[in-house]
Amino acid sequence: MSLSPLIQRVILLATSLLLVVSWPAEAVADEIRFMRDPHIGHGMVVFSYHGDIWIANQDGLNGRRLTTHVAREIAPRFSPDGRWVAFTSDRFGNNDVFIVSIDGGEPTQLTFHTGSDVVGGWSPDSRSVLFVTSRHTHPFYSPMYMVPVTGGIPTPMAMDQGRSAMINPAGTMVAFNRRAVSTTRKEYKGNNSTEIFVQDLSSGEITQLTDTNLEDFREHVHDAIPMWGVDGMIYHVS
Repeated sequence: MSLSPLIQRVILLATSLLLVVSWPAEAVADEIRFMRDPHIGHGMVVFSYHGDIWIANQDGLNGRRLTTHVAREIAPRFSPDGRWVAFTSDRFGNNDVFIVSIDGGEPTQLTFHTGSDVVGGWSPDSRSVLFVTSRHTHPFYSPMYMVPVTGGIPTPMAMDQGRSAMINPAGTMVAFNRRAVSTTRKEYKGNNSTEIFVQDLSSGEITQLTDTNLEDFREHVHDAIPMWGVDGMIYHVS
């Protein structure tokens, strides 16, 4: 499996955090392990550790806790304007979407459905959070939704089903996977293989960008987690 430079950078930073992150005195009694879900932005990194959301400088210094709760809190994502962190928590029995200021404070709950809602990203203007949901008839095949940070009813995006979506900085296109990656189905190339699509948010037109073919790529099976770079290119795991 080959990784894009951007993905490699995220993995390298997550690994370096295990070694150099600076914690408050009360948190250093035990060795820090198993941090997960890192997201880089605004000179900082946010991640999940022992079920809470933590934030630190990008160089690993000044680590501090953003949330403190007995529930499991995962999938943090910085807002593009750097003011908020969206995250997923099951503090009320199932996964819901929350936001919290990067300065800390009381989180705000944005979704209240009985299905599982998991943060996937933000709109470029920082006004809405994207999330994956199981609120449809099939838990794995549903459109992604957007919910305003001010609260309100979530609205589905125009794709028929979506995972790992990211809107480009201009707010005109969204890159996404229709299906999640199956890590247990090695060299699978059927209808459920993971491909990358883009959708024009004005016209609704969807274009498939990748098409895996094991006849040509013996180790190239799934294309996943598309991310827009500042250069307008789409980077992804393959």
